Amino acid sequence: MALQFNVVERPNPQTKEKKWYASPKLTGKRTLKELSKDLSGVSSLSAGDVQNVISNLINELPKWLMEGDSVKLDGFGSFRLSFSSDGAATKDEVTANNITDIHIIFDPDDEIKALVKKTKVNPGV
Repeated sequence: MALQFNVVERPNPQTKEKKWYASPKLTGKRTLKELSKDLSGVSSLSAGDVQNVISNLINELPKWLMEGDSVKLDGFGSFRLSFSSDGAATKDEVTANNITDIHIIFDPDDEIKALVKKTKVNPGV
């Protein structure tokens, strides 16, 4: 199955000139329950076991990230924290108060990137 796309008009951020662009057409969301059921079908685990493992990962991941760890899930990718910081004139003026916009970065493994690059696309209906 191919990913569908819509055509949308957007202004260029620099020139403000409007142009038409392809934009992915998202068809829905997969819930934890749906993911667990699908994954149990391709493993020896029950849907409840899969859901439990995913839920535990979701609960523990923020703790590991806040401890300063990068979290690598082999074959999937890595998660790490990053943030923006306001600049200061001297090194001594930089404190935790300079830190803004803490966010999570996900870097997919090369295998996933390669598979996604093979995605076929079709115009949306």
